[in-house]
Amino acid sequence: MSVLHPDLEKLSFLIGRWEGVGVAGYPDMADFQFGQEVEFTHDGQPHLTYRSRVWRIAEDGSLGDLVTSESGYWRARPEGATEGSGDAPVVHVEVLLAHPEGFTEFYLGSVFANRVELTTDAVLRTETGMEVSSGHRLYGLFGDNRETLGYAWDLAARGHDLQSYMSAQLTQVSG
Repeated sequence: MSVLHPDLEKLSFLIGRWEGVGVAGYPDMADFQFGQEVEFTHDGQPHLTYRSRVWRIAEDGSLGDLVTSESGYWRARPEGATEGSGDAPVVHVEVLLAHPEGFTEFYLGSVFANRVELTTDAVLRTETGMEVSSGHRLYGLFGDNRETLGYAWDLAARGHDLQSYMSAQLTQVSG
């Protein structure tokens, strides 16, 4: 494995493969439980490679059909490039996420201890892609030994205001 780029030190708590369960719901869809796998890897460059896959949980508790996936890059901003100005927050990370539903999200975020908060800077979509206008995500470690990665994804899509969409609790299965 490559040596971790120094700019990624603040994000190092994310590195590894995480698995767990969560819930999803949105005004124009039925609520459901899902199983999820998230993986953060690095190759010595100042970015993390990110991949997530979500499966609907079947009635017997097993993983059912694949619901969606997303992949992209979490780019660390060098220390000199993280300064905020005035009321603007300090930006430590830029995140690019592509979705098979035909849209790509560009996030700016800040890192504090073992927590990342991301807000969309822009959303692009294909002609037939899902109509997404903005998003907000929180990722953070919690638990007695900081062993659980929790996240929440708020979404504004298909004419709805920004609201809760997906959340999960994941445990690390490899580092």
